[in-house]
Amino acid sequence: MTDVARIAGAIREAGLAGWLFYNQFHRDEIADLALGVPRATHNSRPWAYLVPAEGEPTRIVHAIEPGILAHLPGRLVRCTAREELGAAVAGALPRGARVAAQYSEAFPVISFLDHGTALLLERRGVRLVSSEELVVDCIGTLDAEGEASHRTAALALHAVVHGAWARIRSAFAAGGPVHEADAQEWIAGLLAGAGLETDGPMLVAAGEASSDPHYEPAGRGRRLLPGDVVQLDLWAREPGDRTVYADLSWVGALAPRPTEEQQRLFAAVVSARERAADAIATGLAGGITGAEVDRAVRDLVGGLGYAGGLRHRTGHAIGTRVHGFGVNLDSVEFPDHRRLREGSCFSIEPGIYLERFGMRTEVDGLVRGGRLELTGGPRQQRLLDLGDEA
Repeated sequence: MTDVARIAGAIREAGLAGWLFYNQFHRDEIADLALGVPRATHNSRPWAYLVPAEGEPTRIVHAIEPGILAHLPGRLVRCTAREELGAAVAGALPRGARVAAQYSEAFPVISFLDHGTALLLERRGVRLVSSEELVVDCIGTLDAEGEASHRTAALALHAVVHGAWARIRSAFAAGGPVHEADAQEWIAGLLAGAGLETDGPMLVAAGEASSDPHYEPAGRGRRLLPGDVVQLDLWAREPGDRTVYADLSWVGALAPRPTEEQQRLFAAVVSARERAADAIATGLAGGITGAEVDRAVRDLVGGLGYAGGLRHRTGHAIGTRVHGFGVNLDSVEFPDHRRLREGSCFSIEPGIYLERFGMRTEVDGLVRGGRLELTGGPRQQRLLDLGDEA
């Protein structure tokens, strides 16, 4: 159920006059999530919902789709002409009022308000500002129900990744061919058995393919060979629209004992993961940002001589989609100046990728009671290998 009072409270805390939600064809996923508009609802015409810092919200709907916001409180304005919509938004606010909307210079992923509509509103005296902080406060953090859902998924994924490695070990020991797609199918079966759902095949990357963070095999993929590094990356959640994902990466070597080079690289990514966790744990009281966490990791990895092997940010927000709308641990791709806060949920997944192989270790973090909680069971401290009992 949409908590309009919570949205209004966040608006007041930000010192704004209101927050404008605008959507057509369900292009603004944030608007749908924040306001509880189902994806199955017909949305061929634009609508707007204006939540003020104080007072009654305004529902602005098209005359042929008048019920799309019927579940929300507020006075109703029907319109058919585009100028009528602009006038209705402007008329609900004092001229020159500062209003949040879905756009951001830093985070294109939340930039759903089209430029033409922004110009239309600004001509009518509406001063638009980015909703990037409000998005974190209202849909980029987890409530108690979301936290419980995430923890359940994280623990289940931990069991699945060990079950998958046991299956790989067993098949490899039997001497028959094992391909990346075989492992993907085993993981899919384990996820189904655990009652989890996901949005596509899991990442299984062997040998040189482990150097590609978003590798997708062609056909059956590579055959797993003795000595290969094998990267496993899994993400899933319980069934339901409001359940929260977990995201986990483990890595192994198809040998009784990994090589010194493999162990050295793994030690580096573990150090980077622990550096991120330490930075968050010690920095929460001071309002640490996602960018600051990422910079701490990059400084450490550079000092170890692996700066050239960094290809992605340290972590991403997690929510009802695996890449959520909260704070990311990122100082390079889309530098995130927003601070981690109560209810923030995110991956911690530093990766280092060399020419012949790469490695990533991933855990999930949750800010609860002002402290960092690492979810999903014990984190990986040594490479999986063919001597492991899963």
